[in-house]
Amino acid sequence: MNKTNELLETEKIFEVDKPMISGISAWPFLRQKFYFELIKKNHGFNSKLRSIASIQLFKNAIYGFHKLAGIGKYKYLFFNNADKRTFQINGRRYDVFFDTWADRFGQERSLFIEWAIKKHYPSRQTYSKNVISDIPFKLGSVIFAFFTSGKVSDEHCFRKIKEKYQIEFDIEKELKSKMGEVRFYRFLFKRIKPKAIFLISSFTKVSIVVAAHLESIDVVEVQHGFIGDNHQFYNAYHNFGPLYYPDKLLAFGRTEKTNPAEHFIFNADQIIPIGSFYLEHIKNEFESEELSSLKQSYTKVFCVALQTVKEKELLAWISELARNHDDWLFILKPRNYEYLDYSEYTERENINLYPNYSVYELLKYSDYCMTIYSTVAVEASMFDVKTLFYNIDGLSLKYFDTDKMFASVIDFPNGIIGEKELDRTARFEPYFVTGYNENVSKAVLF
Repeated sequence: MNKTNELLETEKIFEVDKPMISGISAWPFLRQKFYFELIKKNHGFNSKLRSIASIQLFKNAIYGFHKLAGIGKYKYLFFNNADKRTFQINGRRYDVFFDTWADRFGQERSLFIEWAIKKHYPSRQTYSKNVISDIPFKLGSVIFAFFTSGKVSDEHCFRKIKEKYQIEFDIEKELKSKMGEVRFYRFLFKRIKPKAIFLISSFTKVSIVVAAHLESIDVVEVQHGFIGDNHQFYNAYHNFGPLYYPDKLLAFGRTEKTNPAEHFIFNADQIIPIGSFYLEHIKNEFESEELSSLKQSYTKVFCVALQTVKEKELLAWISELARNHDDWLFILKPRNYEYLDYSEYTERENINLYPNYSVYELLKYSDYCMTIYSTVAVEASMFDVKTLFYNIDGLSLKYFDTDKMFASVIDFPNGIIGEKELDRTARFEPYFVTGYNENVSKAVLF
């Protein structure tokens, strides 16, 4: 199947490598904004998750603020998300992507600059020794942006792109913000002089990557979701060079290393397969009597991974299935429980929410995973769970090669589940390598 990739198509048509700002290419700073505006227009995607409640924002802003007093002692910076603290050690919230690395390099020398959807965990409940909110750094970037120009050469190229796709956003304002971030983080890194920076989703932090490289600092990205051969942000028609991309990718498995896409931004020697700390823990250690009892009460258990895209359409289909199959249980797992009111869907006994469990804990006790295009589609196979893609607007087939997965595709709006879709006999090579802790201890990054 010929998969659509709007960013690659745009980069083939337009000379996006020409526009410059402050001596560097401008397009890498606009790719994310362009794509999010496009899917917002086409699919109603909402990318804004952070709480805007003023009192909570203030509390978040001063979280760990005292760490700034000794900021020069930190040699490893981890740009993390509070919602990734899904594992506990002795009652303390462990960052499943970064704490193993902070332990290796030394928690005393590690600073976590943390983004929170709603709020941070109290420091007494946090495993990482040094954590500070990202809000002071955001404010610093805003101040620097105020004194930064957003003027770009060859801007007509970007105007033509907006016209073609009929989207609207302020190019100069966006670039002004991004260049303010670059200037602020260069200012910060010159004073801290860290040895390395760790982050997830580098495409949302291009300014930080650029600032670090301009100061000769190594940048390491930890894979947080499925990449595959058609990911919008990990494939670029123009490879803009090492200034804009991390030096290393710590990957879930070997797929991208051994079978990279044509326009993949990483070379094979930059990719280190390490696996997933959290998935390995859930598979080997996690037990729940409550979830186990559900499997005994229903003939089939479905974990429904929601993503803020086309949720209502997917939920309408789930509701119909639940009415027709009283012996099937559907567990809804929203990206954010506050995004929609799910009460109208959970009136039926066999549709429910279990907010105290992570999606992976739920998957361990499920038979099937349902989603449009969530990463759990590849993670589910770790627990011998089959994925049922609900293919709305072609989104499922856009991101996944379903023929190579433990999965079936149900096309919207038909929504027919038959014996073929429920068949669980097929098996495929897992996306994840195992032995996470050993892999981390042996990895050579710098």
